[in-house]
Amino acid sequence: MKTHALIVLLLLTCTLSAQEFLPIVTQYSKNDYFASNQNWSVGQAKDGILYFGNNQGLLQFDGSMWEVHKMPANKRVRSILVAPDQRIYVGSFEEFGYFERNETNQLKYTSLSALLKKYQMLNDEIWTILQWNNQIVFQSFTSYFVYENGQVKGYRCPFTFLFFNKAGNTILTHTDQYGLSRVDPVVNKIVPAMLERMKNPVIAVLPWDRNNLLLATSSDGLYLFDGKTCNRFKTEVDDELFKAQINRAICSPDGTILIGTILNGVTALDRNGRRLWTLNTGNILQNNTVLGMYCDQENNLWLALDKGITMVRLAGSIRYIQAFHPSIGSIYSLQQKGSDLYIGTNQGLYQAKLSDVLRSIHSLQLESNVKGQVWNLSEFDGQLFCGNNEQTFQVGSGKPILIGPVKGGMCIRKGSIYGKEVLVQGTYTSLCIYTKSKGNWQFSHTLENFLNPVRSLEIDYTGTIWASHLYEGMYAIRLSSDLKKVDKMQVYRSLDGKHLYPIHVLMLNSRVVFADKTGLYTFDDIRKEIIPYKEMNDQLGYFSHAYRICPFRNNLYWFIRDEEAALFRVDGNRASLVDVVPYSLFRNQSVDDYQNILPLSEKSCLFLLENGLALYSLPADMSKSNAVKLLFRSILTSDAESRDNVFLPINNLLKATTPYRRNNLTFSVFYPRYGQLSDVRFRYKLEGLDIVWSEPNSSSQKTYSYLHWGNYTFKAEARTKSGMLLSAASYDFTIEPPFYWSITARILYLILIGCLLYGLYRYILYLFHVKKEKIERAEEARRLHEIEQREQKIIALQNEKLESELTIKGKELAASTISLIKKNELLANIKEELTAQKKILGTVYPNKYYEKLIRILNENLSSEDDWAIFQTNFDMIHENFFRNLHTQYPELTSNDLRFCAYLRLNLSSKDIAHLMNISLKGVELARYRIRKKIGLPSSKSLTEFMIEFK
Repeated sequence: MKTHALIVLLLLTCTLSAQEFLPIVTQYSKNDYFASNQNWSVGQAKDGILYFGNNQGLLQFDGSMWEVHKMPANKRVRSILVAPDQRIYVGSFEEFGYFERNETNQLKYTSLSALLKKYQMLNDEIWTILQWNNQIVFQSFTSYFVYENGQVKGYRCPFTFLFFNKAGNTILTHTDQYGLSRVDPVVNKIVPAMLERMKNPVIAVLPWDRNNLLLATSSDGLYLFDGKTCNRFKTEVDDELFKAQINRAICSPDGTILIGTILNGVTALDRNGRRLWTLNTGNILQNNTVLGMYCDQENNLWLALDKGITMVRLAGSIRYIQAFHPSIGSIYSLQQKGSDLYIGTNQGLYQAKLSDVLRSIHSLQLESNVKGQVWNLSEFDGQLFCGNNEQTFQVGSGKPILIGPVKGGMCIRKGSIYGKEVLVQGTYTSLCIYTKSKGNWQFSHTLENFLNPVRSLEIDYTGTIWASHLYEGMYAIRLSSDLKKVDKMQVYRSLDGKHLYPIHVLMLNSRVVFADKTGLYTFDDIRKEIIPYKEMNDQLGYFSHAYRICPFRNNLYWFIRDEEAALFRVDGNRASLVDVVPYSLFRNQSVDDYQNILPLSEKSCLFLLENGLALYSLPADMSKSNAVKLLFRSILTSDAESRDNVFLPINNLLKATTPYRRNNLTFSVFYPRYGQLSDVRFRYKLEGLDIVWSEPNSSSQKTYSYLHWGNYTFKAEARTKSGMLLSAASYDFTIEPPFYWSITARILYLILIGCLLYGLYRYILYLFHVKKEKIERAEEARRLHEIEQREQKIIALQNEKLESELTIKGKELAASTISLIKKNELLANIKEELTAQKKILGTVYPNKYYEKLIRILNENLSSEDDWAIFQTNFDMIHENFFRNLHTQYPELTSNDLRFCAYLRLNLSSKDIAHLMNISLKGVELARYRIRKKIGLPSSKSLTEFMIEFK
């Protein structure tokens, strides 16, 4: 038990070592840039692209993409110089030359060592490249080479030397023979630079002032050199530098001395030799050996390491304690009293000392009497209140004093209610009132009829308390005149009437505003209702969705969102953006929903993080514009199978064109704002195809496939995550028509169309003539039809006349037949009577007279002449009845035909017997005989058959 108590006591009273505020650092490993671990040198071109000497070649980085450009024989690149003409000069083992961009922005290598005529390179490795006057000087440890006017000359020396350093119009180097020496490449001469030889080799020569240069030695620290003698430049880190072995040194644009070492990373010094910070594997670096250093256009320090690449944000307004060791937990609040710093975390209250130059925090220890969650630290009239999970304490003057008995003091604000100055504290359960007694604030009471957890509150000029519920809704509270209870309270569940988001109460320019991540709202005193704060929302734009506002100084305010914080200058209802700090810079160590930013001074404030702090310093020139531009890296065209890849010119005066077969285009852009790469988003639009912009994303490439021929304008924009426009670029190009729509083809099409139109014209004429002829034929047919109708009418009339005549003939034939029948009957009767009288008279009546009469009677009975006439008339009336009947039934005799004619006339058997001078039995026999010859069945009437026969 004693051991456990001792451990607890040690934990409660432990003091942490000093924690430095370090610049923001970004690390890149070979898994990021896909090349070798080892990097030797760094340079930057005018367009912002960075180049690194890597074991696998020239490594390029534009902020979005990495690319390796191979050297001949895949040699490593030791040294880099980006000249004003944008050539990238590189040095390797027995090889040096330059990369240069062509019109399509692609790098092409040209060897200069191949131009050597009277010099044989022997184990020469180029370690330094300088531009001296109009010459480019390549230096190895035993030789140097001068490139000028297209010619290369090599000079070998009898002794070795270290890195060439340009100092004004002089080149300085350390030689084995003379120590610090001057080099004159024009006359190939190396002479001593000082009388006394230095103890240690000079690694780097830095500009200092008009009369002095700053010399960095490998293991003997720094010296000031006036051109003749050297004097030690003492620093706070001399002992460390002696052991770490300096390998590189440069001065940043703001005068910071940056020293890269072999054993201890990089150290930054001010001009007085005081340490600003040290980066090594003990805090953040991935490797301690610095092989190359360079400050880019944004004053970011790039380190070429023995393992990886590191970027240090020198010019950034943020310095950062990434983590306290051991951990102090999530930081919710913080207050400064002189050099003392009070830090409220979820583990309790910590006390620390803040260095006078805001470089570090030291003497950090846990206050044993304030345990658990600390929500709020606020100072009023010299009294520092600590709102704790259990109670509220007064701290800052010795041992913490219990001042408020209510648990969970989350917020506390000062205001005037009914003319009386009070403090109102929001807690887990109620609102507490503090009043002054003998010049000090003392806990007075809690409100009798209010029982709700309050997260934030403000008191307006009318004395109304605006308090937000810990989870949902908000209260507008008016107290009774004795401040003992709630006299009137209005509850607001939602600000916009739609969403039930948590509501935060804030103070902006002495005006109470409300936020729920949908926008800012305020109270309209005239209409007595909550309304959108339109003027401010319009000014803030994307940041109107902030859920917390933290005052910085005067009219500067931080607007905090989940992913970033924006500093705005607010003048009345006008707001102008000053700076944006994305929380991604702190590796997302923000305390979710409780991000807080507290001022330290007029020019600095602290971001409260998860087990860390970020120190923000207000930029000296807040109006400085961003000079970084969005540029095109490449524009690639390809065919359908991606076999025919061709790059389009980048900086073309005329509009670029590409054949239709290469109508797949990939646009690559870059925005080399290395200090805020995580905050950059790209969006694209192809005018001629797209109607709206694409959604912002981190991809710097956009591909369009199978574009139709025509004119296009590709537009790209770089924006922050919050939507603020950083830069824009556009590119005009034309996709030529396919072969079937070329000028020649179109001329041919015009000819074909002309021919077609002419043919169509001829065809229309033909159709016109055809239609005309058709109309004429129709007219002729109509005329003929009318004639035919008239003729048919005539024929019909004639037929009617003929039918009438036939009818008459038929009637006459019938009358004639009847007359003939009657005549034959009469003659037959006379014959019978005569025969009867002959029998009676006998011989009385002479035979000759009798026979004569009989002969006369027989001759007049059915004479052949009468039959012939009858037959002719009958055929005329009955459409060749006899001919057709004889043709179909040739077995019929003339008597049969006569019998059939009588049947067609529908004569009775008796009449037929008289006409044919036969008996009735003979008539029946004749019927039977004819029926048999024509094969007429017994069921069919022979008379009907003859009447219907044609």
